[in-house]
Amino acid sequence: MATIYLVEQNSVLRKTSGRLRLCKKYYQKRKTPGVRQADVLMEWPGDDIEHIMVFGNIQITTQAMHYMLKRGVETALFSLHGHLLGQVTPPAGRNIMLRSQQYSAAADPVFCLEYAKGLVKRKINDQYNFIIGFRKNHPSVFGKEETEQFIAIKNTAERAETLDALRGHEGAASAHYFSLLGRVLPEKWSFGGRSRLPPKYPPNAVLSFAYTIIYSELWSLLDGAGFDPYLGFYHQIQYGRQSLALDLLELFRIPLADRLMQRLFNLSILNEMDFETVGKGGVYLSISGKKKFFIQYH
Repeated sequence: MATIYLVEQNSVLRKTSGRLRLCKKYYQKRKTPGVRQADVLMEWPGDDIEHIMVFGNIQITTQAMHYMLKRGVETALFSLHGHLLGQVTPPAGRNIMLRSQQYSAAADPVFCLEYAKGLVKRKINDQYNFIIGFRKNHPSVFGKEETEQFIAIKNTAERAETLDALRGHEGAASAHYFSLLGRVLPEKWSFGGRSRLPPKYPPNAVLSFAYTIIYSELWSLLDGAGFDPYLGFYHQIQYGRQSLALDLLELFRIPLADRLMQRLFNLSILNEMDFETVGKGGVYLSISGKKKFFIQYH
């Protein structure tokens, strides 16, 4: 099944005879003034699609939306710069027994703490393995004390007695990790530590975009499996936040997003033309100037 990422601005997604078509809108003078014509840019069999990611000014017809909802296709809507605005999903799963167990587990502080410790331990291990893996081929970049600090923080986190204390240890590990992360990139790409809202420096723009995509996928998958994405065990309840999706995101940040970011810059797949500067020193991946669209298969 495919996930489709649509970034072609001023286009429209239509449904035609069991297929979805991405069309470019334009007007052409005819005997009947004002008739809208469309160029078909690409089309897909509806049964081959699982998720659709829509970025910026792209329209979806009502017929196409009905077609996707009937087939259980999740549609995520993003701003032009990759901010997740929301999702259009089929009705929630009917597995009330699963959700009932989730609610009971979320009310158990012992379960939540042990679950959260597992997440944090895995995340710190991923941070350590990423840095130590780079150090093997570039031994002069990181000192032994810098890498061993991850182990010390992880050992302390395992003894945490509350979620708040655990979050403090996770924050310390992340601060240390991001203070080192810029060294795995070519010198011309400044990192300057993790920043968001808006992201500063191109590497942060890539990380923010990748985290948002993964978060959206997890949100959809949890909802489709019958879980309540808003009820997490480590990230606690907060109005409008899909806390369970954020819980699971911790497992995918380094292996998927951070390693991809490093590869994109180290192999010069991205260059200065792929970014645009906005107010307050923010930097975003540039989509508006590119006339393209693509599919990613899972």
